[in-house]
Amino acid sequence: MMSAITRRSRISHIHWSNILERDYFGTAYRQAQDPGAPWLISFVATAEEVSTWAGIPRRSEKGLVGFQRPDDAARVDRAQEYFKDPVNQSPTALIVGIHRVSSETDRRVRLQFLDGHNDLPTRPCKLTISFDPEPNSLADAVQSIKAQISLRLSETSGADDDSDDEEDDSDSDGEDDDPVGDDGEIELGRSLLMELANKLEDSTWCEANKTDLFDLAKPCTVIDGQHRLKGATRCERNIPFAVIAIYDCSWPEQVFQFTVVNYTAQGIPDQFITQNAALSLTGDELEDLKARLTQAKVKVVEYELMRVVNFDGTSPFYQLVSMASQGNEETKIGYKTMVKIAKAWHNGKHSAIKQIVANLYPDITGKASIVKRERQHRWVDGDWGIFFIDFWDAIRGYYEKEAPPEFKPWKVGASNLMLAATLLELQNVFLFNLTQQDEEFFIPDSQSKETPLEQLRAKIRKRAEKVASLIPVEFFQRTWKMKSLNTGAGRAAIQTALKTFLEKKGNYQYDKSSLITGKTN
Repeated sequence: MMSAITRRSRISHIHWSNILERDYFGTAYRQAQDPGAPWLISFVATAEEVSTWAGIPRRSEKGLVGFQRPDDAARVDRAQEYFKDPVNQSPTALIVGIHRVSSETDRRVRLQFLDGHNDLPTRPCKLTISFDPEPNSLADAVQSIKAQISLRLSETSGADDDSDDEEDDSDSDGEDDDPVGDDGEIELGRSLLMELANKLEDSTWCEANKTDLFDLAKPCTVIDGQHRLKGATRCERNIPFAVIAIYDCSWPEQVFQFTVVNYTAQGIPDQFITQNAALSLTGDELEDLKARLTQAKVKVVEYELMRVVNFDGTSPFYQLVSMASQGNEETKIGYKTMVKIAKAWHNGKHSAIKQIVANLYPDITGKASIVKRERQHRWVDGDWGIFFIDFWDAIRGYYEKEAPPEFKPWKVGASNLMLAATLLELQNVFLFNLTQQDEEFFIPDSQSKETPLEQLRAKIRKRAEKVASLIPVEFFQRTWKMKSLNTGAGRAAIQTALKTFLEKKGNYQYDKSSLITGKTN
């Protein structure tokens, strides 16, 4: 199964303190038809061995970049108890990713085929892993992580694009590390990588986080099976595991495999997948994976929504949406309802939004079916987010201006306005009001110096402020005795109250509303 351990004094330009080598004999195979797909390697290793050379890349508020969920202590305890039973075994394989490297001199895991049949999809092989069992050089770990970051940034900046295409991409020279793309939108995954790179220059920060950095610097990462691995390691009896290693595995491929394995098998929360996409992948990386993730039934569209709603710094809801996998965050707005709110703009199916889309792109001409498809493509590609932010920014701006100093209308937990159900119904009322406008409202002035986009944005903001002016800020200050607004009587009550404000042009004696009284007919 494995050979004796040998020692090496150094590897590449990194001088590790006590490098060991371990050989694993197994089988390399490909399930994919694409000859460029990475090799899958099946072999056996003990839990202690895997823990030595494979790290667990967890997301962290410390600025570390990863995709794994935090340890679930209860699951680790259960795994430990399971393996303590003398008859129990876990035949399911651990899945690890072997890092892609920018240069062969940096490679710490080497694959050697033991036959001469290059065209076969299944081949006997030897995997040699070089690792430091007791790392004590923080500088070497930092250098290794910098190399990983540099590779990812170069792969997503177009730096290696040797295409002879006549259309020149001004960003393809790879010299510009600005995380802001051509459209001014920040790619969060890329910017976080650069933020981590900057933190690695801070020796104090590195010292404070050295345990995590040592883990991140390992030549492999655990994609699936972290709790079984930790529970087995606690037993301290070298429990062997089947291991499936993905050789030369890019970071996006590791995130993809984690997502597919966990999402399809255990149904992990959509918000965790969404946040993983936003914080673990750059825009280019996600774009490359979209088709595969969609095919695997992962809700990629929710990333597109939250990239605008929760992760765009100009959004009125920036960092206000709950991304918790479980439980409630009292200072955050409910994820599912915010997805529903954003979808109304994104899918463009509401008649009011259809009017906007129909008049926003006068430069698109041709057959009706082609025009409709191209309009929708442009809208979904980004313009929906512009109007979403404009609308809610106008609402926030109006109520913050009208509110007394002691009242914070846009603070979650301090205002009835910032309840997810209220926001949803307020938007519904606005869109209904928009459908009541004359057709001319949506038609841009062809003689204006402003573009159709600028004209329609201004109209939407002005109409949003008008609707807000009919619903007094005091209404959201009052104590609402009816608390459950998502279904039944509560939902009907908030719908009735908001519609009545508009129907009566703001002259609504809302004290008698069932929201306030808690009484239903």
